[in-house]
Amino acid sequence: MALVLDHRHLRAPKLGCIDRIECGQEVAELEMLDFSSPPADFGRPLALVQASHERLRRMVELLIRLRGHLLEHGADHSAAVSAGAIRQFLEQAWPRHMQDEELDFFPRIRARLRDRHTESAQNILETIESLIQQHRAFDSLWQRIAPALLAVESGSAQRLDEPAVQSFVELFRTHLALEDDVLDPAYARLLTAADLQQIGRAMAQRRGIAWPQAVTPDEPTRR
Repeated sequence: MALVLDHRHLRAPKLGCIDRIECGQEVAELEMLDFSSPPADFGRPLALVQASHERLRRMVELLIRLRGHLLEHGADHSAAVSAGAIRQFLEQAWPRHMQDEELDFFPRIRARLRDRHTESAQNILETIESLIQQHRAFDSLWQRIAPALLAVESGSAQRLDEPAVQSFVELFRTHLALEDDVLDPAYARLLTAADLQQIGRAMAQRRGIAWPQAVTPDEPTRR
């Protein structure tokens, strides 16, 4: 049985793709990631972050399915292609996502909350610190997972690093839940229109996309 990922869950049709490898396209029996997808609307950075979270969830689920597929079928062609798709996605899209957060979103939220001493503000600031620590933990786990994916991709290994994959999946789920529950509402509440424009420009530049081409015409702006 081929390992198939429904590509409809990897794309946000109205937003496009924040990275060129973040949308899916069916190829034979397996879903590969399409490098030629159109750029997203960087004039809507909050929507892009939420769409990225959903695509990251789908990639984590594919990693879980790949682990099961390897146990049942070994490193066949479907496993090799899927391992390559996961590896490329997480090597390219995930680091940029972390940079978006650590260089653009987190500093602005910290600045907004610097002089606020409420329980809510403290919770947001503590969450940011936790997320940064989790980013470093991801980096460490990835050093173990990436070579295993590459080995499956090349057909030289039949298994992933099971403890590393389990830790990675659990950490990713916790991480995305914190972002959804704590940070996303804080972004919507605390970031100004000027903040969002600056963030959108930085995100586009990080991906090599010129700003005029990074914004969808006639998109309503936040006041």
